[in-house]
Amino acid sequence: MLSTLDFETVNSFLKICKNEIKKRNCYFAGYRKLNINGKIISAKQALIDIGIMKEKDIWEYICTLKATDCVKIDRDKDYSRDMNSEVYIFKKSINKKLVYIKLTINDKGLICISFHESY
Repeated sequence: MLSTLDFETVNSFLKICKNEIKKRNCYFAGYRKLNINGKIISAKQALIDIGIMKEKDIWEYICTLKATDCVKIDRDKDYSRDMNSEVYIFKKSINKKLVYIKLTINDKGLICISFHESY
């Protein structure tokens, strides 16, 4: 469970996210392959499985995130992105499915690392 300080941090992070989305300074890691329950699928297929047909729609869902949707703040373990950045992990119900969303911000802007059904 997040502390009060963490909730303030997440609220600040979400405010920055919304500003980056408004400026269209946001990127989806759609090139990734995901291993979901032993099945390898593309990140774009994961969106379709949730019922999202257009990649741009994920940004609308991200704009609706609340601090209470955040389940974890962690260090980004993928050093190819930025070894000093934090990742924010959210879970939100979308189209009657629990969706796992992982976001970070670096010098390129807002990066959506993961957006797929949570298992």
